[in-house]
Amino acid sequence: MNPFRMVLRRACAGAFGLCVGIAGAQVNPSDVVITATRTPQEAANVLSDVRVIDAAAIERSAGLSLPELLQQEAGVEIASNGGPGQLASVFIRGTNANHVLLLIDGVRVNSATAGTNAFENIPLDQIERIEVLRGPASSLYGSDAIGGVIQIFTKQGERTTARASVGSFDTGAVSAGLGRRLGPGGATLLSLQAGASNSRAYSATNAALAAYYNPNPNPYRDRNLGLTLGRTLAPGQSLTLRGLYSDGHTSYDDYGNTEAVTHDQLSSLALESSNQVTPAWHSLLRLARGADHRADMAAYPFHFDTDQDQATWQNNVGALGGQIAAGLEWRREHVASDTVFDRTDRRVASAFASYAASLGRQLVQASLRRDHDSQFGGRNTGNLAYGWRLLPALRVSASLGTAFKAPTFNDLYYPGFSNPNLRPETSRSGELAARWDDGRLSASLTAFDNRIRDLIQYDFVSAMPQNIASARIRGTTLGLGWTAADWQARAEWTHQNPIDEATGQRLLRRARDHATASLTLTPGGPWSAGIDLVASSARDDSPYAPPPPRMGGYALVNLRAACRLSPAWTLSLDLANAADKHYELVRGYNTAPRNVTLALAYSAP
Repeated sequence: MNPFRMVLRRACAGAFGLCVGIAGAQVNPSDVVITATRTPQEAANVLSDVRVIDAAAIERSAGLSLPELLQQEAGVEIASNGGPGQLASVFIRGTNANHVLLLIDGVRVNSATAGTNAFENIPLDQIERIEVLRGPASSLYGSDAIGGVIQIFTKQGERTTARASVGSFDTGAVSAGLGRRLGPGGATLLSLQAGASNSRAYSATNAALAAYYNPNPNPYRDRNLGLTLGRTLAPGQSLTLRGLYSDGHTSYDDYGNTEAVTHDQLSSLALESSNQVTPAWHSLLRLARGADHRADMAAYPFHFDTDQDQATWQNNVGALGGQIAAGLEWRREHVASDTVFDRTDRRVASAFASYAASLGRQLVQASLRRDHDSQFGGRNTGNLAYGWRLLPALRVSASLGTAFKAPTFNDLYYPGFSNPNLRPETSRSGELAARWDDGRLSASLTAFDNRIRDLIQYDFVSAMPQNIASARIRGTTLGLGWTAADWQARAEWTHQNPIDEATGQRLLRRARDHATASLTLTPGGPWSAGIDLVASSARDDSPYAPPPPRMGGYALVNLRAACRLSPAWTLSLDLANAADKHYELVRGYNTAPRNVTLALAYSAP
């Protein structure tokens, strides 16, 4: 086998196992992107707006949660109802939090009742890489991807790792991993990752939320386990079992100033058959289940469980000067709860195709998808993008896309507060972009315009949710990057206008301006250091009565330093919110004051 194809195959195994060789020069696997087209593509040829958070960035993120890392590295906005383990929301390009599709190794794990993603319950110690696709992607992945897609690739390397950390709020965490190839010729891959964390944290609420405020700390603990078991049956033929399980317990402040506990269990399990049928045709068959189980031990206990059985058959073919991906998907959503829903199951059958090619100085990307939902019927979506290389380092592009979001089970069937006649929310969007990258200096300017129709909103006249709202989100993102021998710098600023078209008001919890920046020093010795900045302008919060309360803007400074004690051992120190800025992401809920994390990590073959 061509060595480059072998490298790409291993680099992409965590996503879909779909690695048909890419023609051309040798490429660093970290520069290969999968989520933008469902096929491995060189990042320089991808027309979509994609941000990659690699293993090095995740390793530097001691003390951060997944939402905080996304906010810092991917230029997205977040909201959080307090500290570690509390409910968190992620907003991409000003769209709603439930307009973001979350995948773990290609598997959906969202709640079908609330329509939310449990970002707060996914441990960073289990993650090798994250790809954030900003912009509509329903033509690739179906419902929910109006704002974008966040795909997490779990660890499954051939290394021995260990990590221990301590920090403010009596926080402690440990994790360990072991990856080995076994048997004749290393035909069997076994990778195990396990971790645990505990935090006394701080009170999630403050006096602004008088009916809930309780000054006592709200502790959080999590236990997690990851597994990959793969077997090469013959050259180009393999079978892989891959899974992730996270079990979190979070204390929160409930109505009447009482304390309650949420028990969240998040899991994904997939069995994949990867088959190189011909040198140009690769086939993947995946059977999977994603689960989000939540139980609240409160004055009025309740639980909501979602299980999603999923099947995917995808075929990658090298043709027409590029890569074609075509396949079928099937998904069954099942909910179980102590709330009696009128229906507890629905099924979605889908067919999709995508094409991506680099044809000299021209770049083309297209995708089409048909989804048939047992609740509301069929939905077609598409995306078309075209790019032109004006110079070897300069590229301009334009794209158009459609997307949709299906109503949740709460929207459709929650007793007394639902409407079974709801239609999917839909969007049409356009994007113009210019990008420069000469290997040392990079710059990008992206303008986007997204109009969302049939947004579901509670209607006080009919006393049920209706498709009565609409929104338009226009914005521009400017990104800069610079790399030198010892220095790395990057900055990104988004100016946007996410507007509710009915009221003319800005969408709640979304800022007009938000920005990130970082500077990293890596001199020749064992030391490295860096500074990270996150800033946001003012945001409006959800009101009980208009006008909505205003949350002020903020700027956070995080400092980090690391020392490589030996080739295998690294000691790191992180100081988050170094200026001890007081700010809110949700009105009445606290955020972390200045805090420190000390970590010791081991990694060796």
